[in-house]
Amino acid sequence: MSETDTTRINVNGTPYVLPSLDSFDLDEAMVMYRYSDLTFDQIFELEGLHPGVVAGLLHIAIARSDRALRDKEIKAIVVNVNMMDIMEQLAAIADDAPDPTKGEAQSPEDDSKTSSDEATPPSGIASSVSSEAFPERLSPVPTGGPTPDTSADSVPTTSAA
Repeated sequence: MSETDTTRINVNGTPYVLPSLDSFDLDEAMVMYRYSDLTFDQIFELEGLHPGVVAGLLHIAIARSDRALRDKEIKAIVVNVNMMDIMEQLAAIADDAPDPTKGEAQSPEDDSKTSSDEATPPSGIASSVSSEAFPERLSPVPTGGPTPDTSADSVPTTSAA
């Protein structure tokens, strides 16, 4: 990602690069967990803005911009941020982001793509993982029971009991 492609958020008048979740190292993931009490899979399932996730993103953005700051100093900055200001900025960022559901309709010749040809989901605030990446989670789990025969040749059976 080049410098011009980065998304910035202002905290107390200072612009910081907003990190994408797919760029976190393990220590940053632990910072996010401490702020939000959520694991990454739970974060990806969230709807709306969770204040702990917002605080974690801000903490990591500030920490990346100045490695000399200690966690305690960063937390003092983060906990005093005006949430409404940050929400307005995040809403503006979301409004400017392209709609990932538009322009991705497959043409008939695209049906022959293999799984290695599939595009990777875009990274952003909410994630580098989408529900499309895990279609098996969206499908019903087979129960192992028999499949009913609904063909026209089938004759219903009744019990004589």
